[in-house]
Amino acid sequence: MRTYDESICVLFSDRPRQFIWRNRLLLVKEIQGRWSTSTAWWESPHVSAARGDAATPTAGTDLLEEMEVWRVEAGNGMQRGVYELAHSVGRDDWVLRAVCD
Repeated sequence: MRTYDESICVLFSDRPRQFIWRNRLLLVKEIQGRWSTSTAWWESPHVSAARGDAATPTAGTDLLEEMEVWRVEAGNGMQRGVYELAHSVGRDDWVLRAVCD
């Protein structure tokens, strides 16, 4: 499994339908799994500000934000792969977390 943390655009309608990664459109063929996880609270702007490492975080950020992760099989044409797509619950900030070999 190769890990990434790259922003992607996802067409979502009850589930991910397609996404664009590195200027390639990938169509979701199958949903292999879905789960939720907490974000790394120790890397949040709130903790950085408390340590004096960064500016004050913006209002509305949640220290215990929840991420929804989807493992999908997707492709374009003959090529297919398994991808992990994630976003913060209640927001549309999708990232590609991993590509499974």
